[in-house]
Amino acid sequence: MSSLQGKVALITGAGGRKGIGRSTALKLAALGADIAITDVARPQSDLPPQERGDQWRGIESVADEVRATGRECRTFVCDLSISAEISDLIDAVVEQFGKIDILVNNARAIIGKDRVPIWKLDEAEWQHFLDINLTAVYLATKFAAPHMIEHGQGGRIVNTASDASKRGKATGGAYSATKFGLLGLTQCAALDLAPHQITVNAVCPGSVNTDRMSYQEQAAAEEQGVPLETYRAQLVEQLGQANPLGRIIESEDVANLIAFLSSDEAAMITGQAYNVNGGTLFH
Repeated sequence: MSSLQGKVALITGAGGRKGIGRSTALKLAALGADIAITDVARPQSDLPPQERGDQWRGIESVADEVRATGRECRTFVCDLSISAEISDLIDAVVEQFGKIDILVNNARAIIGKDRVPIWKLDEAEWQHFLDINLTAVYLATKFAAPHMIEHGQGGRIVNTASDASKRGKATGGAYSATKFGLLGLTQCAALDLAPHQITVNAVCPGSVNTDRMSYQEQAAAEEQGVPLETYRAQLVEQLGQANPLGRIIESEDVANLIAFLSSDEAAMITGQAYNVNGGTLFH
């Protein structure tokens, strides 16, 4: 894969210790890019137990790891449900780095409270998923694209979608609706930005061992009377056994594809949605 030396990448949702955002930041930095990362200020109740126990500091811890590779890294706290904060984020990154070459829209709403039949789904929860999973991607793209166009060197936008972008499941109405919509947005933005040599693609992971907070997993662990870490370990083992390739997907697997789509080798790939699932879904 070609070097990303001299490139600047902005990655949203990058504060999790085992998350796709962190893995992507480290992967792109290893290829030579300077990194801007953002996440929402998360309360302790929304942190995985291991992050609380290890005194993980979210994007600040990720930034320390990126800087250890010799690359520059800046951190930004941003609530992606607020349009003005997204606009300010893009402006701040451009002001500090001079440009944005790569935008990775990776943040997602915390799943769990949405996992109910559609007639029981609270409208506020529905709106929250729209805000974070879809509207925030539209806004980040809307605000970043003019800077990429003005810079005149093309660009890369990669959206983190899901296998739920291609197959709906019971009690997944809010999540799947936003992720299906994300693929439509990806295709339309790809055509809008193609004249400017800016590509827009999506990655569609299956179940990933991210350890990010899930209200659904928390509730299941409480129902079984076991610690959340124990429940997750069992789930990871089950998902690995069910995967044709014999293990659960790790964040690094997704980051590797994001890095390729951010590279010069992917210059003629746009509007696509690539599965990273070990063979659990072909679509």
